[in-house]
Amino acid sequence: MDYNYTNMAPMTPAPEPKKKGTGKALVFLIGLLIGACVAAVLVLTLARTKGGHAKGAKLEGRGYDTPEEAVEAYLENLKAGDFNGIVSTFAMESYNENYNTRAYYEKTRAFSVMGNNGQQYVKLGDDSDLVTAVNLENRRAYIAANVYRQITVSMLAKVDNEDLKKSYTGGETYVLNDNRQIDDLMGFLDSAPGLKNMKIRGLLDTSKADANSEGPRKTFMEGREKEWDGDIKDVCMEVEIDGKDYVLCMTCVCYDNRWYNAEFVNYYMYAYGASAQTGGLCEKELFDGLD
Repeated sequence: MDYNYTNMAPMTPAPEPKKKGTGKALVFLIGLLIGACVAAVLVLTLARTKGGHAKGAKLEGRGYDTPEEAVEAYLENLKAGDFNGIVSTFAMESYNENYNTRAYYEKTRAFSVMGNNGQQYVKLGDDSDLVTAVNLENRRAYIAANVYRQITVSMLAKVDNEDLKKSYTGGETYVLNDNRQIDDLMGFLDSAPGLKNMKIRGLLDTSKADANSEGPRKTFMEGREKEWDGDIKDVCMEVEIDGKDYVLCMTCVCYDNRWYNAEFVNYYMYAYGASAQTGGLCEKELFDGLD
């Protein structure tokens, strides 16, 4: 049979097989990997921040023009209940860079693994990242321990149990013989500090203090300056907490023309016989005659 090829419908060519979308898949996979990396970085950053501070972030602030400003900033943060703000008023990284541990032991002539106030806060000399982090955390622990003491001093003013008061300020053990004493103790520990009602009254005038004798004070200050390897100054700031008058005794240190808080004690606190258990927050009665 003869076929008329000219009248036949043209055949549609078979479609070429589709190429797999390897390009889009690769872009998608790269996007997933980038997203996972970003998420991991964020998690690590948050974890570091939550656990302390991110590497490179400074615990101390920019410092202050005067030592009095450093102490006032501390009190404002104490009143606001901002512990990180409290820490920022102290020499932290500057402490780690400048503090002279040898000078400290030349002065004290004693070493204890527990250190002062139950904390071994005197810095180690190695400059590795680990040791630096530990030095700063020990510094934070020292600050926290003394803020704890100041909080409890303001709470202790409301306690009627004189034996409990004396044992606390004297650093002695309060023996719990019966449940009534435990009730007194729990009433003390559960009470509100009242720091939100704090009023900063201004500087205590120490210029005419009997403790200003040239010899002892000069020796004390020179020892402190060697220890901190910077200019230091005693600051005594009057405050009122829940109607009761106190004096906050602090030592301040100057690094690179900026002042920071250094210690929760100073010469006048020692000279007037204040208890180390107060964290530098002393009852005003100790300083009678000074305004």
